[in-house]
Amino acid sequence: MKEKVIIFDLGKVIFDYDIDKMARGFLAYSKEEKPDFTSIYPATFLYEKGQISSKEYYNEVVKNLSLENFSFEEFSEIWNEIFTVNEDVVKIIKEISNKNNIALLSNTNELHFEYLYNLNKDFFDKCFKKLHLSYKMDTRKPEKEIYKKVIDFHNVSPENIFFTDDVSANIEMAKEQGINAFLFEGADKLKKDLQSFGIEQ
Repeated sequence: MKEKVIIFDLGKVIFDYDIDKMARGFLAYSKEEKPDFTSIYPATFLYEKGQISSKEYYNEVVKNLSLENFSFEEFSEIWNEIFTVNEDVVKIIKEISNKNNIALLSNTNELHFEYLYNLNKDFFDKCFKKLHLSYKMDTRKPEKEIYKKVIDFHNVSPENIFFTDDVSANIEMAKEQGINAFLFEGADKLKKDLQSFGIEQ
C-alpha cells in the first residue's frame, strides 16, 4: 500500500485565535482612534514568508498603526497571547499519529510558532514528522510553490496526501495540485473526511 501523508493547517484548525483581542491590545497604544489594520497586511505577508525579521515586522506595526511607548516585548505579548487549543482536533491527531505520517502546513511567523511550540513541545514532537512553516519556506498558502515544496519533500503522489485547512482559497489551490484537500469546518467533519481518505481513529 502506498504511504499516505496527513497534513493539518495550524490556525483555526489545531489552535483557534482571537484577532479582535490582538487589535484591542494594539489600539490601547495607538495615537489614532481608528487605526487602519489593513495597513499592516503587506508586512504581515512578508513576515509569514520569512522575508523580514520579527523586529522589522514590529517596526512596521508601530509605524503603520501609530503606536506610542510600545516595546518589542509588549508587542510580542499581545501578538502571541491570542491562541486557544482546539482540544477535539488535538485528540484526533494524537489518536492517528502512531499509525500515520502526520505533518503540518501553516502560514505562520517566527514569534507565533515559537510561542506555540514552546507551550506544546511534547505534542509537536510526538505527533508531527514534519513541520512545513511558511516563514521557513519563502512562500505561503495559497501560492502554488508551497504545495509543490510539500509534495516534493514527501516524495509521494499528491493524491496520497490529505490536507485540511479552514481557508477555501488554500483548499482550492491544493486541489489544483492534485492533493486531496478538505475544508475544515469542525472536528466531526474532520473525522468523516479522514475516514473517506481511509484513515480510521
